[in-house]
Amino acid sequence: MKKSIFISLFTAFTLLSCNEEHVMYNTAAKPEMSVQGSSYEVGQPITFSDNSIPTKGTQIKSYLWEFGDPDNSTSDEASPSFTYFKDGTYIVKLTVIDSNNLPATVQRNIVVTNPTKADFSFDQEEYLMGDVVKFTDLSTAKTPTTITAWHWDFADGHGSVSDEQHPQFKYDEAGSYPVTLTVTDSYGLKTSISRSVSVLDPAMLVNTRWTAVLGGSVKGGSSPALSSDGSTLYMLRSLSGSDNAALVAFTTADGQQAWSLDISEAMSANGASTSAIAKDIFSSPAVGSDGTIYIVVRDLQSTSAQRGLYTIAVYPDGSVKWCKKVGASGANLYAITPAIDASGNIYVANRSKEIWKLTPDGTTTSFTGLGDLTGGMTIARDGTVFAVGKGNVGIFAVDINSGSQKWLYNTDFGGAADAFTGALRSATPSVGADGTIYMNIDKSSGGAIVALNSAGTAKWTYDTNGAIPDGGVVIADDGTLYVNGGTDSASGLVALNQNGILMWKFATTANVQTAPVIDNRGYIHIVDAMANYYVIRPDGTLFGQTKLGMSCTSSPVMDASGRIYTVVNKDGAQTVVCATSKAEGYSMTAPWPMRGQNPCRTGLQH
Repeated sequence: MKKSIFISLFTAFTLLSCNEEHVMYNTAAKPEMSVQGSSYEVGQPITFSDNSIPTKGTQIKSYLWEFGDPDNSTSDEASPSFTYFKDGTYIVKLTVIDSNNLPATVQRNIVVTNPTKADFSFDQEEYLMGDVVKFTDLSTAKTPTTITAWHWDFADGHGSVSDEQHPQFKYDEAGSYPVTLTVTDSYGLKTSISRSVSVLDPAMLVNTRWTAVLGGSVKGGSSPALSSDGSTLYMLRSLSGSDNAALVAFTTADGQQAWSLDISEAMSANGASTSAIAKDIFSSPAVGSDGTIYIVVRDLQSTSAQRGLYTIAVYPDGSVKWCKKVGASGANLYAITPAIDASGNIYVANRSKEIWKLTPDGTTTSFTGLGDLTGGMTIARDGTVFAVGKGNVGIFAVDINSGSQKWLYNTDFGGAADAFTGALRSATPSVGADGTIYMNIDKSSGGAIVALNSAGTAKWTYDTNGAIPDGGVVIADDGTLYVNGGTDSASGLVALNQNGILMWKFATTANVQTAPVIDNRGYIHIVDAMANYYVIRPDGTLFGQTKLGMSCTSSPVMDASGRIYTVVNKDGAQTVVCATSKAEGYSMTAPWPMRGQNPCRTGLQH
């Protein structure tokens, strides 16, 4: 704001003469100043100009500028320049004296800012206790000013500080820490900024939302699937004690059981023998886009000749839509998850060297002459179905239109002695964005992760210490592969790049024969055989963990809100567990973020 002080003097001089008309009235000049520019910085020359208007008949004969700085600097020039070396508000005064020796003064406030700005960043949004926080100085100064010193206050309650430009620091306790950086420039001026660093307790990051008793038993890696809207979870259980073999539905909001379908009754009422009995179920459910749930099960009644395999379509309310036999009497079955193509057709396999195709209305077609198929299914965009055989049978690629075998890969496959059930392999192939097929296997010694091109030829093989007959490969947005480590707990989770080069290994407490899940942050979720649940960052460091139960053989599934579901043995009962980990969803942009590619477990490449 411009303030003006006018000192006005009225002086009447009576001149001794014979004529009284010679009377003159004299007043001081009207003082004015102007300043070049509208904003001013430390170290910037500022030009001041005198714009005073003298009284008629007089002229300005002297100037006195007072710049209001700590050194009381002045100037007697009409239009001086002055430089401030400290930020602040200064009162600049101009006093002019005219030829009648009459003074007049005007003053003005000048605000000077410091162009040196303190700023910094850190390498993550949040940290765990004991993590190294890497601070990066981003402070700036305006030429020719330079920053000469840095001082960091880490606000940890112990007075920890650093004078490095880019320091690192560890916090041992959870909390929000207002870290302050103060920088000093070449004028000796200081400026500061504070930013909060969030440090979390790993034990508090992963929390159980609800548990629900499934009952029965869980065989061979059978895993849950979700409805397309994520509101319902479906899980198969095997016969155990008084608990019949059943498909059980739970509401994901609170874990309440929505319904239970007795599989023996479903088979008996829909074309199977009236004495049909479902006992051991190794397969997993899959869910179509219309909400229909598909399962493939075996009738294990005492008369082998009457035993059959059945694909059952179940409405979302738990009633049976249809039940179709998918194999000759006496045919066997293992850990098949039905695959569903873009048209809604369903594919299942059996151990009698067959793949069966079923339309949404239950019309069946069989493809024969393949191999003893125990794992899968997966469908590529080009119309190829992949299934996995027992022992050294290998991986089959089948054209879904003709049913003909396109290729078979079985180089150095082992006997799957470390699988959930004898030599029966349950792992499911995964398909990358470029069509590469990835598979974890057991070899004659140890295991391997194999990458195959569309012709079934190996692009590369990464050998592992542990056999990996179960679980699966998941693929991140950037093509990184994450694979369970099988029987080698020191390699509980293995990360490879697209060329099969090891990036890192994460050790787990127990072996891992279940597939990982990738969330929206790129974090990897995995559960080991002792039901320890780990959330691991993309760099291989632990984000959080908790114990869900006593044991686990089910691959977890994640919904669009980031809640993860699996089945564990807890307090002697098979139990569905829903847990949260600050994830906001599974990775919808990753080529293959979980077993079966998606929460519905359709096995279809998107």
